[in-house]
Amino acid sequence: MSAYPKDYFRQKSVRDPLYGFIDLSKIETKLVDTSVFRRLHSIKQLSHAFVVYPSAIHTRLEHSLGCLHIANKMCYELDLTDEERENVRISALLHDVGHGPFSHLFEHVLQKINPTISKPHELITSIIINEDKELGSILDSKKDIIARLLNPEKIALLSDSKTTLLSDIVTSGLDADKLDYLRRDSYHIGVAYGQFDLDRILHTIRKTPDKQSRICIDIKGKDALENYRLGRYLMHAQVYEHHARLSADQMFLQALDIAIEQEKVIDKDLLVLKKDSTNEKFLDFYLSLDDNSIYDLIINNDKSKISKEILVNIKNRKLLKRACEFTLHDLDGNANIGNDLKLMDKGNLISISNEIAKDLGLQPHEIIFHKSEISIKLFKGEILFLKNNQVFALQGASPISAKDSVIQFYVFGPNDLAIREKIARKIAEKLDVSVDKISQFR
Repeated sequence: MSAYPKDYFRQKSVRDPLYGFIDLSKIETKLVDTSVFRRLHSIKQLSHAFVVYPSAIHTRLEHSLGCLHIANKMCYELDLTDEERENVRISALLHDVGHGPFSHLFEHVLQKINPTISKPHELITSIIINEDKELGSILDSKKDIIARLLNPEKIALLSDSKTTLLSDIVTSGLDADKLDYLRRDSYHIGVAYGQFDLDRILHTIRKTPDKQSRICIDIKGKDALENYRLGRYLMHAQVYEHHARLSADQMFLQALDIAIEQEKVIDKDLLVLKKDSTNEKFLDFYLSLDDNSIYDLIINNDKSKISKEILVNIKNRKLLKRACEFTLHDLDGNANIGNDLKLMDKGNLISISNEIAKDLGLQPHEIIFHKSEISIKLFKGEILFLKNNQVFALQGASPISAKDSVIQFYVFGPNDLAIREKIARKIAEKLDVSVDKISQFR
């Protein structure tokens, strides 16, 4: 099947708490030792979740190694050649090199500065692979195929069934990324929500029998897949969307916005992305940023005042507390208000919080109005399964599918209970509901 030596993918082994030993090839070992990959050791997988779960300090680096391991197992089940397996393994290893400080959180900053770019970290990953000299010298002729596998939009345009299948392993509704991070997050936090039958899913992975050739699951693995989807929902509900973690995350974004827009601590031009030209200046600055350096950059700058205050408060766990917590169902059946809230973006919510802050004599950064959304469908992207050699979408055959999302609203304010009561009353007036329906004083 292949001319690759038997020990080709076992030049070095790394101990992992979930999988035991993760084997690496010679080229993968070199990639792990590059500066762009080592940087992931200073970027937490779960942003500020450590303010709730102290052990949630695992990093994008170990997750990336886990992705390589899971991707390798998927390749075996799909009977891929060693060359195809190598391309998939490297793509899985490098899929997160474009992340900024505190993982997905920094994407909100990038999207505000680059409004036409919908998935900044994926574009940055592509830029790094194409423009970083150290990475390029190691990847050599593999650079183009790795970049393609990490860009599902380009894959869709190619109409290449084999490349589509390889890309599905790295980025799809059921990819190595998701199969690793749920179990890894659950393990490090110490909760059982993200546990599912990984072995059963891997054992029942198939490729569709049509020309498109996509990843699917044999019908025998359907219940394990449902378990995986429920695990993802419960992790969102109990961990990823925990109110204290949301408070810390939103405070961090508030500090960055002030540091960039008002205090000019960070030069906005350094975070401008270019699709059609080199990004040397951007990369030089961006690759210097991680969880620690972004805090140091702001806190140790003479120009920072409010942004410094906010970040110091996060470090000391002096977080804004809940004044309100409610869903659309809590609004006394007021459909008009509910629809208005559902359509509001972050800018609308900031306007409301700023108005209330002004009315109460508070600083704008002392109130945060946040909308959190969890998809009941429990996954992004289509997941397929195979029954009697026919391919079906899981959505249409699952007893736990739903049409809508759960939208939760939070209003955070100072620790002072009396002030939070005033904030809740102001919000209740705006929504025309009784304050007891939305207040949350803890």
